[in-house]
Amino acid sequence: MERSRKQGGAKARAQEAQHHRPLPCPEKRRQRGGPALAAICQAEKPESVTRPQRTIGLIAAALLVSAGLYGLWWAQTAEAAKTELERWIDARRAGGFEITHGGIEKAGFPLRIELAVLSPKVTRAGNHPFSWQGPERLIARISPLAPNRLSLSAAGAHLIEAGGQRIALSSAKAEAAIDMPPEGLSGLHLTLEQASAEAGAGQGIALSRLSLDATRRLDLSPDDLQTPSAALALSLDQLTLPAGMKAFLGDGVPVLRLNLLLRGPVPENLQAESLREWSEAGGVLDLDRLHLEWGPLILDGDGTLALDRDLMPIAPFGFKAKGAFEAVDALAERGLIEPANAMVGKLALAVLAKEPPDPETGLMRLPLTLQGRDLFLGAARLARLPTPPWVEE
Repeated sequence: MERSRKQGGAKARAQEAQHHRPLPCPEKRRQRGGPALAAICQAEKPESVTRPQRTIGLIAAALLVSAGLYGLWWAQTAEAAKTELERWIDARRAGGFEITHGGIEKAGFPLRIELAVLSPKVTRAGNHPFSWQGPERLIARISPLAPNRLSLSAAGAHLIEAGGQRIALSSAKAEAAIDMPPEGLSGLHLTLEQASAEAGAGQGIALSRLSLDATRRLDLSPDDLQTPSAALALSLDQLTLPAGMKAFLGDGVPVLRLNLLLRGPVPENLQAESLREWSEAGGVLDLDRLHLEWGPLILDGDGTLALDRDLMPIAPFGFKAKGAFEAVDALAERGLIEPANAMVGKLALAVLAKEPPDPETGLMRLPLTLQGRDLFLGAARLARLPTPPWVEE
C-alpha cells in the first residue's frame, strides 16, 4: 500500500513536471524525484545541445542572404558597367570612329567584374586614316576591393594601319593597370612578355619582357622639392633590334634598367611654356639609376637633369662603364660622332683607364656631362646632339 502511494506521488510529480518543465534540473532534485523526474531531466538535455546548432543555422542563413545580396549587386554592377562601355562606344562612333566587335561578355564573379570585348576593330577615315584590329578578346576588369584600378588584358595579335604603314603586333602577355582615384590619374603599370612588332622586312623588333611603372603623387604641395612628384621605372630584357641598327653595338639589348624621379610640379606637357614653369619652380629630373648592357658596353650610374634659362639641358652624370672604347668606335662608324671627337674621346678614356676600376664591378669611371647640345667626356667634347624638340631654333 505504501509502495503504491509512493509510485502514485511520483507519477503526479512527473505529470506536473511535464506541464511546467523547469529548466534547471539539479542533481538533488533528480535524486528526490525518483526515476520519473530523472527521465524528464534526461529528456531536457537534447534541447541544450541544439542551441549551438541553432546558432550555426542562423549564421549559415545570414551568409546565404549576404551571398544572395552580393550576387544581386554583382549582376547589377556588371550590367551597369557593360551599359557604360556601350555608351562610350556610341560616343566614339558619334565622333567619327567606326567601331565594330563580336559582342561583350560579362564574367569574373565573384572576385571581380570582367568585360570581354570580342574581336574589336576601330577605323577612322579622313585626312589621317587610322585602323586598329584587336585580339580575339580584349578584357577590362575591376575588383570591388580596388574600385579605383582598371586592369586591361590585350594578349594576342594586333594590326595597326596609319600613315601609310602597316604594323603587326603580337604578345603572349599584355597587361595594363590604370590607377584612377577621384583626384585624377595616379598610376600606369604595363607588362609585356614575348612581344614583337613587325613593320616590314627587316623592320621588326622583339623582346622577352618589358615592365613599366609610372606613378604620380596627387597630394603633394607644389613647393615640395624633396619628395618626388612622379616616378618612372622601366625594366627590359632581351630586346632584339631592327636590322638597320645591328651594326651599332650589337643586334640586341640584353638588359636595360631605368629609374627616373621628377621633382617639382609635373608639367602639363613637353612644350616650352610648361617646361619653363616647371624649371622656374625648381624642378629637376633625377636619373636615379641606369643600367645598360648592349654589345660590348656595360653602363651603370646616375645623374640629374635641369634646364637653363634657354630651356637647354644641363646634366652631370656619374657613370661607370666597361667596353667604352668599343662603344666610341661604334659611334664613329655610325657617324653619330665625328672622327676627330672620337679620337679625343678615346684619349680621354685612356687617361681614365689609368685609374683603378671599381673593385666590385670592374667598371671604369666615365664622367659624362651634357651642357646644352654638347656631350662631354671629362673635359673633352664627345658629340654635339640635336636641339631639344621644345626649343625653337
